[in-house]
Amino acid sequence: MKVNNNYIKRMLLSYLPILLVTISMLIFVFFSVINQLHVRNAIQANDLTADYVANMVDSSLKGISFDAQKMIEDGGDMQRFLDGPSDRATDFDASNLLSSLMVRYGLIDSVYLYRAKDGKVLDQSTIRPLAQFPDQAYFRSVLEQPYTGVWSSPRVKESEGRNEVRVSSLGFKIPRDSGSLGYVIVNVKISSLESFIGQMIDPAITEAELFDAGGQSFFEGERQAPSHNRLSADIVSDYTGWTYRIGIKGGQLFDFLFHGSTVWILLGLSAIVFAIGSTLYVTRRNYKPIESIMHRIERFSSSVKAGDPKERENEFSFIDQAIERLITNNMVFQEQQQEHLVIRRQQFLQLLLKGEYEGEREEWEQEWEFYGLAAGKFIVSLVELDHYGQFAMKYSPNDQSLFKFIVSSVAVEIAEQNGLRIVAEWIAKNQLVVLLISNESGALEHKMLQLSEQIRTWVESHLDFTVTIGVGSPVEDESGIGGSFDDAMAAVSRKVSFGVNQIIDSVEVKGKSDSEWFAYLEMIRTIVRQLRMSEEEWHNELKRLFGEMAVHRLRKDDVDRLLDYLVFHLEYELEGALPEVVKLWLQETKPAILADMAQFDTLKQLEDGFVATLTGLSQHIEELSQSRRHNVLMREIRDYVAEHFMDPNLSLTLLSDRFQISSKYLSQLFKESIGQNFSDFLIGLRIDYAKRLLRDSDVTVQDISDMLGYANPTSFIRVFKKVVGLSPGQYRDSQMKGTELN
Repeated sequence: MKVNNNYIKRMLLSYLPILLVTISMLIFVFFSVINQLHVRNAIQANDLTADYVANMVDSSLKGISFDAQKMIEDGGDMQRFLDGPSDRATDFDASNLLSSLMVRYGLIDSVYLYRAKDGKVLDQSTIRPLAQFPDQAYFRSVLEQPYTGVWSSPRVKESEGRNEVRVSSLGFKIPRDSGSLGYVIVNVKISSLESFIGQMIDPAITEAELFDAGGQSFFEGERQAPSHNRLSADIVSDYTGWTYRIGIKGGQLFDFLFHGSTVWILLGLSAIVFAIGSTLYVTRRNYKPIESIMHRIERFSSSVKAGDPKERENEFSFIDQAIERLITNNMVFQEQQQEHLVIRRQQFLQLLLKGEYEGEREEWEQEWEFYGLAAGKFIVSLVELDHYGQFAMKYSPNDQSLFKFIVSSVAVEIAEQNGLRIVAEWIAKNQLVVLLISNESGALEHKMLQLSEQIRTWVESHLDFTVTIGVGSPVEDESGIGGSFDDAMAAVSRKVSFGVNQIIDSVEVKGKSDSEWFAYLEMIRTIVRQLRMSEEEWHNELKRLFGEMAVHRLRKDDVDRLLDYLVFHLEYELEGALPEVVKLWLQETKPAILADMAQFDTLKQLEDGFVATLTGLSQHIEELSQSRRHNVLMREIRDYVAEHFMDPNLSLTLLSDRFQISSKYLSQLFKESIGQNFSDFLIGLRIDYAKRLLRDSDVTVQDISDMLGYANPTSFIRVFKKVVGLSPGQYRDSQMKGTELN
């Protein structure tokens, strides 16, 4: 098949006219018109502007000089100040004359008047001896000069307690021939002079510079005058001898561009020749691959041959048909491969969770590397949607899929924010498995507990449903992932007794009997609450916890889990505390506790480290609590509640009436000072008292309920079980079993 070479013709006909027209316009319009017109206009404008600026500045300086001489020669108040007796009224009148001169001319920074008869200097604020005057060095230098009435080069004026001010000064002897009566100096602020000149030009396109007779710049410190370029205008004042320079910003660059017309035209013509030659060469060279592709398509594409001969004469249409088929087939293949890859990864994860993949490791090598199982340390948690039946009835299948995608995405994002690597996959319609992968085994369970709590809190705060999360046990290699998953499954299954919207650790449901583990967890909760509320009893409760672990000779793994649980709950409680407490916990206390847990050999060693570290935290909380507003009032209210907590009528309303504070504000103070709302604090006191009675006496549950002011025992049992995790009877039995074991 032979096709016409329309492609190469179109390239030549498209590129060459554009190149010729564009380059020709740029060269002849820009360099001919702009260079001939704007250069002349710019130079003329700079000359006019420089002359105008010089005249305006000289006019202002002459006006200052004339008025200053007139003020001196008129006599009157100035003459009385210099020649007459000194008194406050005369000094005040002379100072007003100086101030009036400053008011008339905004350029003036200050005016000095020197009285020769007593060597004192008067300015706008005070009169003082010359030896005490800040600018005395300059004053003494001008007193020695034979000629006066000349504006000085820019100088730095000495002043008291102020930033340095650059000025140009003008001095006159009084009288002009001898200076026997005194001397007057007028200081013009350089910055005011710069602003005055700036008002007469357009700062966006024009720059102005001012240099004294020696070439020193007025506006840029000690910088000397740069060389003059052809686009700037210099005017030398006959009055001051200063040089006024007006130029275009970037004038050096414009000078080069505007006066290099011949060079630029030659370069432009060379560029045209080069562009034409390059276009011919590149177009021909680039067409060869296209020609080769067309021949290959012609040989192997029978479907294209059967097409319309007229269409095959157009190489673009010819290539487009072949590429479209190739892209379509490739997209179908890629989709099939992606679906196959996703299915394989899900199958591999299912095998991991079931512990059945070891025998087929070589077959799953790619998936093994994808999940990063070489890290070697793992722990599994299981996120289960609460009340799934209601969830399924409330939302359509599409909405359910969207919510599930949100939950899994949030889990991944939170993990990334905490520097953790996880795998999150939905393995059932209401269960999301989260596999935490780490190179470090230390505090792995604590990291998963923290991550799970953040996921649970986010779902509760942002979505219209809640989740319960079961946390498995940490394992050392991928073969143990199935066991960790089983532990997480067992933990989440206990939400029927624990309640929904919870974090359930496998440590709470495995290894020990329920009563024994609940006893430990109850002690941990008590320690955290007492420490959070700055109660001294936490020392005894912590000592009791370590004593119980020593008596029952717990394994190191069990001790680690219990203390991980303590750290997790302590951090959870401190989240709502003062920012200073949270900062101390994150930066000092928590790292110290985790370091002790990683290095201890004996429980005694670990106990000493915990006591020392937590004592520092407790003292810090106590100090902050004492410094908080209304601390004394809240202490009185807290003591009153602690004394009358058994009163069934005790409420925020009663406390509000007694302490003359609104109930709403009182509730806020409870939350800020104690970290709990009033109802939780009151329930905590009542439950603690009930636990003491159950542990240390034979009082019946009925009597305890009556003593605490509950309407019926059922309400008391429900509240007790919600707080403690056991019914009153189960709690009493667990304490009795613990006593028998001891």
